[in-house]
Amino acid sequence: MFIENNLEEDFSIEQAAQEAFMSMSNFYRMFMSIAGFTVKEYIRRRRLSKAYEDLRSQKDLRVLDAAVKYGYTSADAFTRSFREEFGINPSELQKSRNEAESCSKEKNPKGLRRINIMDEYFELQDKKLLEEYPDIKLLKKLEPMKTACFKYFGKDCEQHAFEEMKKWIDANGILFNKKDDNGQSAYRIFGFNNPDPSNPEGDETYGYEVCITIDDELYRTLQDAPYYGLHESYPSVMRKTLNGGMFAVVSIKRESGVDLGYNIMRGWQRFNKWMELSKYIWGGQQYLEEHLDFSDEGEHVGGVDLYMPIQEAPQKQASLRPVPLVVKPLRTAFIRVTGDDSEKAAVEAWEKIIGFAKKHNLKSEETRIFMYGSGFAKTPPFFHEILITLPEGFTFTDDEIKEKEFAGGLYRTVKTDQRNQYNVWAAMEQWAKETKTKAGRHQWAAEWHLEGWSFPAKEITVLYPVQE
Repeated sequence: MFIENNLEEDFSIEQAAQEAFMSMSNFYRMFMSIAGFTVKEYIRRRRLSKAYEDLRSQKDLRVLDAAVKYGYTSADAFTRSFREEFGINPSELQKSRNEAESCSKEKNPKGLRRINIMDEYFELQDKKLLEEYPDIKLLKKLEPMKTACFKYFGKDCEQHAFEEMKKWIDANGILFNKKDDNGQSAYRIFGFNNPDPSNPEGDETYGYEVCITIDDELYRTLQDAPYYGLHESYPSVMRKTLNGGMFAVVSIKRESGVDLGYNIMRGWQRFNKWMELSKYIWGGQQYLEEHLDFSDEGEHVGGVDLYMPIQEAPQKQASLRPVPLVVKPLRTAFIRVTGDDSEKAAVEAWEKIIGFAKKHNLKSEETRIFMYGSGFAKTPPFFHEILITLPEGFTFTDDEIKEKEFAGGLYRTVKTDQRNQYNVWAAMEQWAKETKTKAGRHQWAAEWHLEGWSFPAKEITVLYPVQE
């Protein structure tokens, strides 16, 4: 709307991006995707189209007046651009006002259609929400992206992750600040905590992962990244596909004298407040921080776009009465299977963990079984991880099944069955939102209750992590 309402005025593209509450990078990228050309070219062509409409409809309008009205400093420059766009001089259009006659001479009599980037890319929000949170946009669909990634686990993790990624991109001839032919960033750089600290204000050690979009050829040369949550750095730069989906997006600007990390934290807090008033719940795919604008030396000098994964809450919710439960840390054996087919990955994981249990004569009635996976993600790769508790003193060696501690924590639980598990998870998200229950940062899971290691499960307990 800003561009359309100001075609007769002198304004900058930065102003248009600010009015849309978008970063310059996102503004450029989305315009290019929709229109097939840059924002600057769009404005130029829209002004010519408006001039065309004025000259055809206003009998006394002079060519020079139309030129000045739409930002041209001379009638000659305006005439050249006009003829290139429509295949006819503006003076000829004035002489031939008969629409049939003029259209027969024109290459493009209708000119360039108006483009509304908000309609094309973003969902409409509730009016009250839009007034209170005009900076938060609902991105209809972010496409999956193939990336090279590196995670550093330890102190100053974000700094070290970027330093290692910088070494790799230098070795591969990649520049953080490289521009394409249209002046847009040739690469997109994302980051996120991996794993998240359970207490952001504490001194707990955690990891940060940096990802940069790459082409298929380079992607094929890398190894798959380990699963999310390992408390260790990657051995080298690896590969990962960032799942797409629906996101709420907000742009965080770098301000003089203000710590960027502080503004990022406030941005995530703002998302949480927005979520409470909206019709959306957590979407399940990876949240993202897109780092914008880098210097020639690879230093991050711009702002950050925050992407919160969302989905619409179910229309009807079951009446829930979640029961509190504390799960103490448990020693477990586990298997994780990843693949493009979620169902096949789940079946494979179950076959391997049950085969392990039977091989070692573990008793199902004395064993607790936990499972979690990709959540609400709708695009591959999908993963499923299954953990079974181990008897005291039990030791084993296996090529695929490994040992780790299930940290446990405070949960709210609901009992269900396999067929309704997905709906119960969605209902739990809505319940937490309506009751203003704050989700915990410890692992969500479903506890499966099997009889004799056979299916179907007698019952499934959904474990929703909450803060104490």
